[in-house]
Amino acid sequence: MLQKPGNAKTHRQYEITCTAVDVWIKKPHVVNKRVCGVKETEGGHVGTEAVHFLLDDPDLSAQVFSFLSREVSQDKPWTSSVRTIIPKVNCYGTNLHKELILRDFGRQRVTFLPFEEDSEGRVCLKRGNIYQIQLLHQDCEEWALELHALTPDVWFSDGVAYPKLPWLSTDLLPKLVRWATECKSSEFKSTLSLLPVEKYSVMYQQLKEKYKAMVKVWPEVTDPEKFVYEDVAIATYLLVLWAEERAEKNLTARQSFVDLGCGNGLLVHILTNEGHPGKGIDVRKRKIWDMYGPQTLLEEKAITPSESFLFPGTDWLIGNHSDELTPVDPRYSSQVFLLLPVLRPALLFLRLLWKIPETPV
Repeated sequence: MLQKPGNAKTHRQYEITCTAVDVWIKKPHVVNKRVCGVKETEGGHVGTEAVHFLLDDPDLSAQVFSFLSREVSQDKPWTSSVRTIIPKVNCYGTNLHKELILRDFGRQRVTFLPFEEDSEGRVCLKRGNIYQIQLLHQDCEEWALELHALTPDVWFSDGVAYPKLPWLSTDLLPKLVRWATECKSSEFKSTLSLLPVEKYSVMYQQLKEKYKAMVKVWPEVTDPEKFVYEDVAIATYLLVLWAEERAEKNLTARQSFVDLGCGNGLLVHILTNEGHPGKGIDVRKRKIWDMYGPQTLLEEKAITPSESFLFPGTDWLIGNHSDELTPVDPRYSSQVFLLLPVLRPALLFLRLLWKIPETPV
């Protein structure tokens, strides 16, 4: 059990706690680094019928419903959703690992019922991994979070879709308490929410495999693993984002780009290899530039904000260290399209992307 001083307003504290639990539900990769993300489907208000598809044994059914609510006094006591776990590396084949999540506002608890679904739609409840996060009020000034497992003696863990039970207690719960205590709403969307995380996960693994050889031949003094996999992650994000843009706008031509301050040029190299026309510009040439070949266009020159640096025929401007570029010319600062702050290990960067307007600024 973990305690933290809180307000006496019971329902308000539960809402704040649910906001913290939602981070675990919607963004498990924040704390579980082996997970890329989740795909969640909302189900609305439900009753016992929402759980029956997982229960094919009367004894198990009674055990699960007892754990859920002890007694069900309402027709539809829960708000439900189903999340599909998307691992960074697919170690499950065609099987999908999902969780039915039931939020019980009246009893102030959230229950997780994990199950597996095969390619033919057959489901199997992982009864040993059913758990619950419960909000308790100690008195008018203190509250606590408790973790309950239905059958902790048969808990199964693989470190990915099924974390260890002690980890949930000693690592996750303290983070939920801290998030609930420091809970602040944000008007900004998560960058990964702007695209299908499952497509990102698949493409990231493909590009990581395709360009991992760069780590062994890296001629720069910088850390090869950090820079190679960082740029692979950035390229993955852009490629998925651009594919979604083409589908949405019925475009056939691939987006063109210019990377201002391209550094080692690897991002330009990857995007070019994947079919997007573009080039990189940097004030200093790097050793690795000569390894890419003539198809990767890299220019050594200073960027001077002027009419010649507006790139009217380019779809996207990409800028690392964009804080050094945007203040110097209103033409650039007015073209800011998207801010991408993302965390390790999939993406570790703060980057600005510009979408070039169709008419001159």
